[in-house]
Amino acid sequence: MFIVGFLGLTFLITSGCILYFKQMNEGEEERPNYTVLRKLGFTQTDLSRGIRGKQIVNFGVPLVVGLLHGYFAVRSGWFFFGTELYTPTLIVMGIYTLLYSIFGALSVVYYKKVIREAL
Repeated sequence: MFIVGFLGLTFLITSGCILYFKQMNEGEEERPNYTVLRKLGFTQTDLSRGIRGKQIVNFGVPLVVGLLHGYFAVRSGWFFFGTELYTPTLIVMGIYTLLYSIFGALSVVYYKKVIREAL
């Protein structure tokens, strides 16, 4: 159980970091686009709203897939344990969601910095 938990946590942190650094790279590549949009009259609030939507998709889809994968993996494991493990499953899913939300929030903060510096 410890090995499975450790590997799962390692995978979660690794995939979250990969997504975060990918978003940082995209933010740098999109900096000229934000400069143009700011000159056209878009406010920081408008751009931030778009960035939040983008990050919800970029981090939300892997989160949902990961949660579904975890649920069905644990559900198949119930056969071996002979009991249903709802409480541990919900705790792990909560931790998973929290960690992915942290990566998403860090990404939004980075994008806001890029938008501020774009003008």
